[in-house]
Amino acid sequence: MGYPSAVREPAPETSRLRLTSDLLRRAAMVAGQFLLIFLALWALRAAVQHLSFVLIPLAVALLLTALLEPMVGWLTRHRWPRSLAVLASLIAGLATAGGIVTFVVIAVLDNVDELRRSVSQSVERVRGWLTDGPFDFGGQLLQRAQGWLESNQQPIVSQTVGAFTTLGSVLAGLVLAVVLMVMFLYDGPKMWAFLLRPWRTETRDIVDDAGREAFRSVVLYVRVTALVALIDAVGIGIGLAVVGVPLTVPLAALVFLGGFVPYAGAFVSGVLAVAVTLVSNGPTAALIILGVVLVVQQLEGQLLQPLLQGNFVHLHPAVVLVALTIGGIEGGIAGVLFAVPLVTAVRAVILAVARHRT
Repeated sequence: MGYPSAVREPAPETSRLRLTSDLLRRAAMVAGQFLLIFLALWALRAAVQHLSFVLIPLAVALLLTALLEPMVGWLTRHRWPRSLAVLASLIAGLATAGGIVTFVVIAVLDNVDELRRSVSQSVERVRGWLTDGPFDFGGQLLQRAQGWLESNQQPIVSQTVGAFTTLGSVLAGLVLAVVLMVMFLYDGPKMWAFLLRPWRTETRDIVDDAGREAFRSVVLYVRVTALVALIDAVGIGIGLAVVGVPLTVPLAALVFLGGFVPYAGAFVSGVLAVAVTLVSNGPTAALIILGVVLVVQQLEGQLLQPLLQGNFVHLHPAVVLVALTIGGIEGGIAGVLFAVPLVTAVRAVILAVARHRT
């Protein structure tokens, strides 16, 4: 009768080699997955840049649709035909935008002479300080500025011609955005149903829920951002009017538009309001407006946005800043405007998919 042979355990060196091999294999798989993701993002970036003349109007149309869809839905729930509800919402939106633009233009034309006199007086004071002050370099600065203008006359002319070309592209994109917005408002449910048709039943429910949550988050973001920007513009506009700053209405309108760019827009519009006040009304008035801007922006950040947004579209400031930086580098002004709504929609999609997975 033989004895069973003893089971030979692998040597420690062999175990370490196997463990190292497994780790390397897993690391290679993870690296390959990251490489595929990077290549997909690179291809997406190239496609977006190549099709920006279509994608930017499409994004604008989606944002405008998110802004007007609540009104269309309210009218349809009150037994309005959808075509008539879309037409009424479009007329209301165009009338509001046109009225704001007209009001701002009239305010600029009414105050431009006063602002020009204030700027001329401020420039004269600065030039006198540069010439008669402790550092006698005012004449050198003026000579350099004059030489720069003379040497750059041709580039300025070419840039002006290029601006007209850009303006034509902007107008064409705006027309395309308005047409797409009307189509989305009128046939949005049918378009969404058509996009869901190719998916399987289980996947269709996930895609449907994710898409609706993304659109709902963008609608809430646009509405809350517009309301907060309006409150900021009214608060800072009242301060400008009390101090007696020229171009109060255009500056308040600029504050409103800047509210759609988190952090950076409020900062730039506030600095511009303080700078115009400094030039037109002096340092004391500028300090008052600086205090008004700081108080209004603190109320916005600490009270209005948490109260109105809650946690539904709340994003960490670090995420917002990173999104704005990437959007500004890759897409310029359009990238800055669409970065946060895009991140908000992506967050809603991830949460919706995770909810179905659990």
